[in-house]
Amino acid sequence: MRIGVVGCGAWGTNHARTLRGFRALAAVADADPGRAEATANGFGCAAMTPDALLADPSIQGVVLALPPHLHAQTALDVLAAGKHLLVEKPMALDLVSGQAIVDAAQAANLVAMTGHLLRFHPAFLALETILQEGRLGQIRYIQSTRIGLGRFFSGADALWDIAPHDLSLILALTGAMPQAVQLETSSVVGVGNDIAHLHLTFPGGVQSHSYVSRLAPRRDRSLTVIAGNGMAVFDDLKPWPQKLALYPNQVWRDGDDVHFTSAEPTYIATPETLPLEAELSHFMACIEGGGTRRSSVAEGLDVLRVLSMAEAGGQSGKAAPARLTGHSAPPVHPNNERLS
Repeated sequence: MRIGVVGCGAWGTNHARTLRGFRALAAVADADPGRAEATANGFGCAAMTPDALLADPSIQGVVLALPPHLHAQTALDVLAAGKHLLVEKPMALDLVSGQAIVDAAQAANLVAMTGHLLRFHPAFLALETILQEGRLGQIRYIQSTRIGLGRFFSGADALWDIAPHDLSLILALTGAMPQAVQLETSSVVGVGNDIAHLHLTFPGGVQSHSYVSRLAPRRDRSLTVIAGNGMAVFDDLKPWPQKLALYPNQVWRDGDDVHFTSAEPTYIATPETLPLEAELSHFMACIEGGGTRRSSVAEGLDVLRVLSMAEAGGQSGKAAPARLTGHSAPPVHPNNERLS
């Protein structure tokens, strides 16, 4: 397998390093020839111009890790060159461009994935399985927090830069598009919004709230699921043995009274596989076997739909399209749930 990386910034360098570990790194390219050369020297591969990399018949797949405003057109160039594609999030900054990528990949019968890295995190995979098996009952509410200090750059504000991580997880867990979206943002520094609160309402009454910020003094990378028979927390800042915690807490009503039980969490052991390694391994497996089973560009388009809807009318809770393109709805597990 020979994979090329276009974009030699911090994240492109991470891709290159990981692909070298798989002995799959063929070449790197960047608009800055000096940066491409330095990256290539560090990883023992060829340095090329982007056009030369796309024209190389020995390269089967391309990873794009560029400034967000360059993703869409370059992704179309990759597919037009007959290469399989992994494009970092957000894959585009508007729905028309995102749909064009999906259509081009389907027409060319090529693997095309969006870099929603956390879809490959072992703790999230374990959480998905637990929920699909019905061990916690039906999802009632999801809360995600992704805050920290930094990542100020033009071309993508906090909503478009940070929120795709959590939206990809929430859409995967719910298997549905939201019926309504409410968005509240703040611009403190003045480079787009620095802080965003995104509230989604799904069919059946499930709701989610996402808080993202690049202007917070502490870091938080957590996802909490409130379900009928318990609660779960995926906290990526915890040590590996504690990244996924299940709480057998229950809440129920008896007339006008509300009762609850509280207990210590059970930590779920997961493999300590780096998500980027799992993502790139999956990309190469899809190239070899055909098809894309996780984090396809169709799923990336779903995320773009929510972001676009939030910006267009989220303040008033605008209704969402009912169609969910890339995600599959989780199975329903009827049971005697106590959360009510």
